[in-house]
Amino acid sequence: MKKVTYLIAILAITYGCSSFSSFKTHPVQKKENILLTKDSVEYELLIIDSGFESWFAARNTIATVHSDIYYQNWNRIYVVEWNQLYMQGRPFIENYIEYDPAENYGLEINYKLYYYFQFVEEKNRISIINR
Repeated sequence: MKKVTYLIAILAITYGCSSFSSFKTHPVQKKENILLTKDSVEYELLIIDSGFESWFAARNTIATVHSDIYYQNWNRIYVVEWNQLYMQGRPFIENYIEYDPAENYGLEINYKLYYYFQFVEEKNRISIINR
């Protein structure tokens, strides 16, 4: 009787361990992981200067008049000059702009930022860059 009890116990343990190990060995498919962890980055341009939105709406042209590269190139120049004026403590330049030329901000952001610089130049009658 003891032998039968030991045999049943050993079989139960073996069966329990084998079903547990087969449960552990099911791999998670990589395709599912990629879909779950895929992340997109969205940027938002926050302009707190009063009057810009109405000015922008009145002068708003089609963004695709120029390419995204066109706006990126101008924004690089404007941001460098803007930040230098900010560091010098110039009036009308009240904040530092964090703009990474290596980032792809998209046409909409680059377009609106470019026109913000135009707005500041027109509103304050200053020239941020010499053209």
